[in-house]
Amino acid sequence: MESTIKINAEREGTYTVLKESFHNAPYKLTHYGAPRAQAHLEMIIMSASPGIMDGDVLTIDVHVKEQAELKLFTQSFNKLHPMQNGAYQHSHMKLLDGSMLHYVPHPVTPFKDAIFHASNRIDMAANATLIWGDIISAGRIYMQEAFLFQKVHSKTQIFRDGRLVLTDNQCLMPKEQPVQELLFFESYTHQATFIYASPWAKKMKAEWDEILAGEYEDIAFGFTYAADDTLLLRALGNDGELLYSFLNMLGQMCWEFTRHEQALLAEAAPVVEVEQPLLQVEKAKKSKREVARKAKIKKQPAA
Repeated sequence: MESTIKINAEREGTYTVLKESFHNAPYKLTHYGAPRAQAHLEMIIMSASPGIMDGDVLTIDVHVKEQAELKLFTQSFNKLHPMQNGAYQHSHMKLLDGSMLHYVPHPVTPFKDAIFHASNRIDMAANATLIWGDIISAGRIYMQEAFLFQKVHSKTQIFRDGRLVLTDNQCLMPKEQPVQELLFFESYTHQATFIYASPWAKKMKAEWDEILAGEYEDIAFGFTYAADDTLLLRALGNDGELLYSFLNMLGQMCWEFTRHEQALLAEAAPVVEVEQPLLQVEKAKKSKREVARKAKIKKQPAA
C-alpha cells in the first residue's frame, strides 16, 4: 500500500498554523492538543494499521516556511512485520529562513524477517533549526526475536543552502554482520540517534559538555560536533521508552536553547531610525485619497 502525509506550516502573526495538509489511509494527521495552545504548531501522525507490512511505501513531506515552528509527533512504536520483499519510508523535510522543526518519532521495532528501507532528506536554510531523532530496536525482545530481522537500512542527509553537510548511513543485516558486538549494539538492544542542526549548535555543544558530563543509568552515549552547525549524539540502551524519553529531553533542551538565542539576537538587532517604505506607501495612499475627496467635492452641483 502507498501512503502519503503532507504538512505545510506557515507563520501568521505570532502563531504557526497548518496552512495545508494531506493524508490517506491508514494514516491520519491531526493537531496534538489545542491548535493555538502555544505559538508553535504541534501535529501528530496516527495510524489505524497494526504496523508496516510487506510492500508498504510511506512518503512524508513536511514544509516549514519562514519563521514557522513545528513539533511533529508519532502515536506509537513503528512495528515492522515479517516480509519477503521489504517496505519503504521516504521523508523530505524543507526548512526555510528562521524556521524550526522538532521531529523525534517512536522507536522502530522490526519483527522476525522484516526488511525496511528509510531515506530522509532535509533541505534547510542556513539560519533554520532542525531537531531530529530516530531509534532502532533489536526486535521483539520478549518474543525471542532480537536481531532476527533481515535488514534495516536508514539513511539521513542534511543539505544546508543546497550543500550536503551530513550523511548518516546505517545498514543493519544481522545474518551478515556482528551487530551484537563492538561498534554495533554491543550488549544493548536499542540504538538512538539525535541530531541538532542549527546556527547555535556549537554553543549547544559547550552546554552539553557540562550538562551531560555525568553518567546516565542504563544509557551509554556520546556526542560530537559532526559538521558545520551540526551536533550529533548516538546512544545505546535496553529500553525503547527510556531512550525515547531521553531524546525528547534533549529535543526540548535544544528547542528552549534555540528560542533563547533567537530572543537575544532580536534584542541585539539595531533600530534603524528611517522612514520605512511601508509607511511611505501608506502616506502616498492617504494623499491620493485626500486629493480624490476634494475633487469630488468640487464636482458636486451647487445647492
